[in-house]
Amino acid sequence: MSLQSEEIPDLQILYRYAKRAAFPIGQDEIPASIFNDPELSCDWALYQKNPESSYHISEGKEIIVEITVCDDIRNPKNPKRGNPEPPWKQDIFHNPMEAIGSHPANFSHSLIKGVKKKVVTDALISSSIFRNKDRLL
Repeated sequence: MSLQSEEIPDLQILYRYAKRAAFPIGQDEIPASIFNDPELSCDWALYQKNPESSYHISEGKEIIVEITVCDDIRNPKNPKRGNPEPPWKQDIFHNPMEAIGSHPANFSHSLIKGVKKKVVTDALISSSIFRNKDRLL
């Protein structure tokens, strides 16, 4: 198994795992808070065929959000000017991880790397859906 990194193209699906506590009671919308990490860790659906069986679930991150990679995330535009802002650019790439401590190896591991300004988290939210919204109930 190669542990080389590669860019993830648009229209691919990434899975972001979150704890139920990130969702206030009664909230059924995806909160921006789960997307704030400058190195946002996800699993690439190309390699993660069954996210419900991910070790993240056993760690209590049982809410799965599907993110569709797109240019709005990768190259966010300044809402005042309508032009892409290079400092806000997000690098979206496959980043397989070897086993570390109690964490197993994760070949599907991927990152959305960059400063998460509001325009970026808004793009992430608008490009995402719940995979298992029933877990919020």
